[in-house]
Amino acid sequence: MSFFIKRLTVVGLGLIGGSLAQALREQDLVGEVVGVARRRRTLEKGLEMGVIDRGTVSAQEGVAGANLVLVSTPVCSIVPMVENFAPYLAKGAVVTDAGSVKGSIVRRCEAKMPEHAHFVGSHPIAGREHSGVEASIPSLYHGSRTIITPTTNTQPQAMEFVRLVWEAVGSKVETMDPDYHDRVLAATSHLPHLMAYNIVNTLSDLEDDLRGEVFRFAASGFRDFTRIASSDPTMWRDICLENREAIVEMLNRFRVDLEQLTKRVQEGDADGLFGKFARAKGTRDRVLAENKVLRGDS
Repeated sequence: MSFFIKRLTVVGLGLIGGSLAQALREQDLVGEVVGVARRRRTLEKGLEMGVIDRGTVSAQEGVAGANLVLVSTPVCSIVPMVENFAPYLAKGAVVTDAGSVKGSIVRRCEAKMPEHAHFVGSHPIAGREHSGVEASIPSLYHGSRTIITPTTNTQPQAMEFVRLVWEAVGSKVETMDPDYHDRVLAATSHLPHLMAYNIVNTLSDLEDDLRGEVFRFAASGFRDFTRIASSDPTMWRDICLENREAIVEMLNRFRVDLEQLTKRVQEGDADGLFGKFARAKGTRDRVLAENKVLRGDS
């Protein structure tokens, strides 16, 4: 690789940042890793696992001397966190984030940057249902996609640096307008997560005797469909708050489709039901055939 990170600071040490640090270490692309977390036990776990070299609860202290800073906190805290540590950034430092909401976050973080440092929005589309630094693994980004969301204010060299970092850990990098990113992710990620949470809650609210039988006879379909409902509730609360406009748009679209499906079931519309199911199957089969990441291929 044509770059080396002298000091990487991970603000919000967890699955995303911990996995990035481990992956860069495997390739000898980082000299020192500094972890920043609110809880000292998180830092202790990171040290025990060898994910970080040292840790601190102070972001201002943690970013000092870093040439790359990854902010992987919940999306609602990204901007306040950047505002807090921005004056302490080293000359030439590049700051990126890992949030799944980009539009307003990118614009506000750019505005917080001192003249000698640079912000580049990024979103690694990778994860597991388990969170925390203890869940981090160096292979998390193998075969994944990462979206970089530059604006007219983004410095080209900083963007290239961030691109190299994500490519180095096995991710395919694409660029996208920040606001367009938010509409795309509202459809592909945010809506499915809300659906998973909601179906579990719907079944949980059934009468006691029926609920017991429902969960007792739940099979692999229930497990697979609701897997993402094990994701961090705080993270998804914040995503809904930060990307509410695009998410509401997708929820309204889904509600219309659900009402149409309900009507076909009520009316016993065999042809209508078959048409909906066949169209969905055809779409899914085509998407899987075209997308090796979704197929699970390397």
